[in-house]
Amino acid sequence: MTRRRINRLALREALAGYFFILPTLLSFLVFFLVPTISGLGMSFFDWDFFSDPAFVGLDNFLELMRDKLFLTTLKNTALFAFIATSLNVGLGMFIAIGINSIKWGWLRAYLRTAYFIPFVISTVVVALMFGFLLQESTGVVNYYLSRLGISRIPWLSSSTWAFRSIILIDVWKHVGFFTLIFLAGLQAIPGELYEAARVDGAGRRVRLTRITIPLLTPSLFFSLIIALIGAFQVFESMYVLTNGGPGDATRTVVMYLYREAFGSFNMGYAASMAVLLFFIILTLTVTQVRLGDRWVFYR
Repeated sequence: MTRRRINRLALREALAGYFFILPTLLSFLVFFLVPTISGLGMSFFDWDFFSDPAFVGLDNFLELMRDKLFLTTLKNTALFAFIATSLNVGLGMFIAIGINSIKWGWLRAYLRTAYFIPFVISTVVVALMFGFLLQESTGVVNYYLSRLGISRIPWLSSSTWAFRSIILIDVWKHVGFFTLIFLAGLQAIPGELYEAARVDGAGRRVRLTRITIPLLTPSLFFSLIIALIGAFQVFESMYVLTNGGPGDATRTVVMYLYREAFGSFNMGYAASMAVLLFFIILTLTVTQVRLGDRWVFYR
């Protein structure tokens, strides 16, 4: 085969490869790269979406540091992210360990499905459903609490309870996803390790702490990153259930960003929030990746 023919075949193979990745590449360019660059550039302008943009440099970012409402939303978002991530990942891991220890295969399959179903339901549908269940005067939950002699709880109308309720709803929806991730991690652990540990006289607690949890750290590492990124972008549940209230108790950065962009048409200021949130998430993710080398164990 001549060199020229080889080059033509290589070119055809390369073109075929580019053809197959073209839809994904176009989607990446149109829906991610271009909006990201546009948002970054917009953050340096004062623009109300209708008039010509005016360059203001870093003024939008400096204003954010003085904006008490933004700092409140940032605190709410960080607190929500920490609590929701801890509960989702922690409960997901121990639920997965519990399911994996069940001997009956049909029961394991049922529980896997039962825990995962809430994750595939739309967040808006979940929020509307819980909004009906948690109504203070007519909600189903308070009705049964009152039948037990417990006073009605202002699930969504109290600043303290509203924040807790949003977290509980988030855990109900997402814990099944992380349970499935940990179940996959458990299936990858060789059974020979447990058999050898039993022969050596290791009890259930020792097997859990010396075999199961260390070999689940790759799944734990992945889950922490995914959970934290998702929690910092929380929007739908709080928007539907409380609209950021009572007061600003459940208002998050994304909700404030949405209000400034599409309520006040302060596009440059909203873009600066998005850029700052992006770098916060990026910093936390990179930090987790760097620290992961110290505690993640790969076989």
